[in-house]
Amino acid sequence: MSDTYSVSEKDRKRREFILNGEPMAVVLSISLPLILLGAFSYLSSVIDTIVVAKSDNDALSSVVMISQIKSLFTALGSGFATGGSIIVSRLIGRGEYPKAKQVANTIVTLFFAFAAVLICTLIPTAEGILRIAGLTDEMIVSGLGYFRIQIVSIGVSMFNSIFLGLEKARGATVNIMFVNIMSMSLKLIFTVVFVTILKLGTNMVAASTLFADISVTSYAAVMLIRKNYLFHFSIKNSRFTKELIFPLCSLSIPVFLGKFVFSMGKVIVNRLAIGYGPDAPGALGVSNQISGSVTNIVSCTEDSESSIESYNLSAKHYSRMIKMFWCTLFINLTISVIGFIILTVFKDPISMYFADGDPSKAELIGKIFGFEKIGIVALAVNSTVNGLIYGIGYTKLSMLVNLSRLFVFRIPSMLVMINAFPQLGAESLGIAMLISNVGIGLMSVVIGIVCLLKIKHHKTKDKLKL
Repeated sequence: MSDTYSVSEKDRKRREFILNGEPMAVVLSISLPLILLGAFSYLSSVIDTIVVAKSDNDALSSVVMISQIKSLFTALGSGFATGGSIIVSRLIGRGEYPKAKQVANTIVTLFFAFAAVLICTLIPTAEGILRIAGLTDEMIVSGLGYFRIQIVSIGVSMFNSIFLGLEKARGATVNIMFVNIMSMSLKLIFTVVFVTILKLGTNMVAASTLFADISVTSYAAVMLIRKNYLFHFSIKNSRFTKELIFPLCSLSIPVFLGKFVFSMGKVIVNRLAIGYGPDAPGALGVSNQISGSVTNIVSCTEDSESSIESYNLSAKHYSRMIKMFWCTLFINLTISVIGFIILTVFKDPISMYFADGDPSKAELIGKIFGFEKIGIVALAVNSTVNGLIYGIGYTKLSMLVNLSRLFVFRIPSMLVMINAFPQLGAESLGIAMLISNVGIGLMSVVIGIVCLLKIKHHKTKDKLKL
């Protein structure tokens, strides 16, 4: 039974639109703000890389490797944000708003406490973590302060991920776009002032990120205390029972493990890349970032698609779920093909720009990226299928996909290239990325077909019981 007293008219209309609106209009309405946010987020990360390279080029590889380490820990918040979003979307789809609010309150309480514990645990062990990750003594000296600041940012951003996941669950993606653009604008301003103008060093790049993350947390706090907010927070409304925690963990842990292990694989890849010289991890990271101008934007549709699919699964709109998938795939393929063409045409000037005019570094970046860019379209398919399997609750399958991407395609192909074709040098890194991305794209095609057939024949059910 819905809580009509506490649910705003806007939230009720948004639910009705997702369940009954024209499919392409729904997908564009929910996904476009996240796509624009992804583009702005990418721009922000590019500026960070350029600022670091220009202020201290020797620190670039350590900053790239630390960013991968950070993603290991933020995967936890991302995983539970996805799991929580799936549950809340299902409950809203059914019109069970009080239960949706209870689940939201429980997750917020849980991760506020967890983020605090994580920060207190990781800061004293920061240097040891960097050594385990394979950073050299020189990299640790240049990156330790940066990493310690990033640890605090990890805790804050983990909490932010949970809140933003709840916003995605209620379809409020426009709100997410504006608050994140505000946050990243602040980050860019701080970065330019502290690093470029005042020359305070790369640690202030991390500090700027932290200040920006805190601004999102402040927004979240204001929203959560509002009486008319759908997920108005009350510690008394948190419910740590097995009926809630078990489904949450069942959906979230596979997502977390998949993302965690894949991020850990990136750390392993960076360790292998060091064998090609100290510039290789930085060049690989820049190549990833260039392709990320497309793939990161496309991947933003995963969350919007999963929420849309969850809503419609709860309402048993099976044929509508299939239409939503094809709409999302069309959007992702369009973006990826256009992006591929642009990056192909401007590959050389882009590589030179990221190399700060150094021809040898530009050549290294260009060689790696020349192969990696071929997998951009395949990753668009992967992102679309991920959104589908998240939406129908097949998160264990998503974990399998991420593990396969790392252990079946990426690391084995890299080891083969290193040992069988040493004469290729750092170019092997790009070939390994190509094999990994195309392989996971083909695997996603098979998984997508199977899932669509299950939906078509009504073999997927909303089994969530709270």
